[in-house]
Amino acid sequence: MKIYTYEGKNLEELTLQALKELNVKEDEMLTEVKEETVGLLRKKKYTLNVVLKSDVLEYSKKLLKDIVEGMGIKDVIIESQRKENFIKLTLHSSDNSILIGRNGRTLSSLQNIIRSSVSNQIGIFVNIILDVENYKIKQEHNIERLAKKLAKEVLRTKEPIAMDSMNSYERRLVHNALSNFKGITSDSEGEEPNRRIVIKPVE
Repeated sequence: MKIYTYEGKNLEELTLQALKELNVKEDEMLTEVKEETVGLLRKKKYTLNVVLKSDVLEYSKKLLKDIVEGMGIKDVIIESQRKENFIKLTLHSSDNSILIGRNGRTLSSLQNIIRSSVSNQIGIFVNIILDVENYKIKQEHNIERLAKKLAKEVLRTKEPIAMDSMNSYERRLVHNALSNFKGITSDSEGEEPNRRIVIKPVE
């Protein structure tokens, strides 16, 4: 992945220069801005580092394919989507259960490896999301359905219910699913990695 560097006194001009020279739109590049004060007059100087999202995408796909093939899975197909705030890679193979792992742990580890490698290469964090045959989407729907089912039970019994421990992303799904659910409230309790959501009736 190539990092394009531009230096000058006006950040807006540097951005326009990068867009023109690289012939891309602003949402097609990742940027890192460094600002420093120089000279006796303490004027600002900017350094703009630019990486193309297309380069990150190709690097991530190749790295992921190499890792998966190293796991002994040769028939993997990787679909990619480039969004404004994230890059999504979806894997398809005859060994999806291996790629997902127990409770999605292998998939989560693969995602962390790809993110860390990209960040180490370019010095910019990129939100790269991995999925296998829409496993994460199905899991999200299951979590949301369970949260609403338990919320109805709380309304019926007027007793709080503690869900199983979840990571921060899963807890956020529950909070969002119940945000407009009248008569109940949801709180995160406990310490990581055993932090969980407790659904309570509104007093």
